[in-house]
Amino acid sequence: MNPYNRVQQISNRTALHSPSVRLFTGPKVAGRAQARVPRSFFRMLNGSFSDEEGNSAAEATPVEGLPIADKKLRDYTEVAYMTGRAKVVNEHFSSALGIDDFLNRLEIALYAYGINGDNSIAMVNLCRDEITQSLKNKIDLVFGSSFNTNGLGGVLTCGVTGVSAGLSHAPVSKGSGKERYVFFSFPHISIDATGDIGAVSRPGRPGASCACGALNKALIDIKTEGVDVNCKIPGVHEPLDPEFTILKQRLARRLRYDGLGDDYVSSMNLVQLTKVAERTISDDLNYLISQTVDPKKADYAVVTGIQIHNWGTKFDDDSPNLEFIAPVSVYAVVNGHKTNIDLNTMPSLTPRQIRILADSRGGADGGQLGGKDDLACNSTGSSTLREIEPPYLYSSKRDRRRKREQAAKYAELIREEGLSPDTTCTWPSWQSSLKKKASASPEDEGNSAIHFDSKFRADPELDEMWSKLQSKYVSPAGTRTGEDAD
Repeated sequence: MNPYNRVQQISNRTALHSPSVRLFTGPKVAGRAQARVPRSFFRMLNGSFSDEEGNSAAEATPVEGLPIADKKLRDYTEVAYMTGRAKVVNEHFSSALGIDDFLNRLEIALYAYGINGDNSIAMVNLCRDEITQSLKNKIDLVFGSSFNTNGLGGVLTCGVTGVSAGLSHAPVSKGSGKERYVFFSFPHISIDATGDIGAVSRPGRPGASCACGALNKALIDIKTEGVDVNCKIPGVHEPLDPEFTILKQRLARRLRYDGLGDDYVSSMNLVQLTKVAERTISDDLNYLISQTVDPKKADYAVVTGIQIHNWGTKFDDDSPNLEFIAPVSVYAVVNGHKTNIDLNTMPSLTPRQIRILADSRGGADGGQLGGKDDLACNSTGSSTLREIEPPYLYSSKRDRRRKREQAAKYAELIREEGLSPDTTCTWPSWQSSLKKKASASPEDEGNSAIHFDSKFRADPELDEMWSKLQSKYVSPAGTRTGEDAD
């Protein structure tokens, strides 16, 4: 295959993989634009293009086992692919940055205001979903072990006592006696490699899962039941489902506050509700900070936004798993003076710098192995993206692939060496001693956690009081036009 057809084939695959991506305009292929590679690129493949030392592609010394031409081909297609994946996310979140790029910019910016990992504690508020762990791991690598205030969908339920507990763990400056905090708050959403909103593939689980599942369920419930019905009295929640009912109430009250009634909500998607959740949770965080932090005694920074999982459509496929952060509000308060920070105006680190920093951490960032040059890492123009494996140390994409290869190797060795393995297994004799006889009476009969709250559910007097309070608190929502949840 000649070089032109070779690159064209790879580029077309990129365009077909991301239907919304139109990096290079060309003829239609199956109803989609065909990726067009500039002809000037192929002059390099024919030896008429020089590398940085002035050597032509035909004369250049191989790098990493590849001729210069093949290495430039790989770099070109990787940039094209990564740019396409970034565009899928940027269509919904224009400020989104690669997760490594985001944290590197943030570390540099906060260092300028005297806040770093040696003199501060990170207060991290994320969803309880395990796939958010990749962000927490990376925050911990910069700011040390963090204090988490996580809740379903990222809702803050820890209150002033929870926040105060975390602040009391902060290091104290020997010189000034000040404490320093960095508050992080990020609801999350998944947008897979093909642009499917909310879809995420999890290891060992067939089919598509959802992120954020709590926000998606809240959206379904509010669409079905209506906004007003979910505007409960503050502080009231279901005893067996406290976090979700609090999350749903907070979202409904925010929708009503923004003037977004049932007509608007009926057409909302998960991206729009996630943005509403970010505004709601960030406002809650700022209020809790005002009740717990004394700016005369402490400097602090607040970083809020949305975490975006841009993974492949299948956990084990060849698509790199990418993580983005869309910062919404970043500011520092030093000596009582607030300064807003725009991370998008800062330059990103180069792919080489991102690789060096990631490799130096030995694979602690989100469950992937460090020092692997085959991980995708390149610039998309506005940010630098690096592939990251999901935070499943027991089931990473690379480990699962290696296990399949090992299984195939052992099966071949059994055949080649004529082995007759014994595939039966004796039941362990000690296992019978683990069995415990059931108690005569069920343990939960006297368990107040099961019965205590529910015994008052049918109290007529409380029902009457509830009805009066609810009718007084809930008023018809006036829907204002011209306001949007985006």
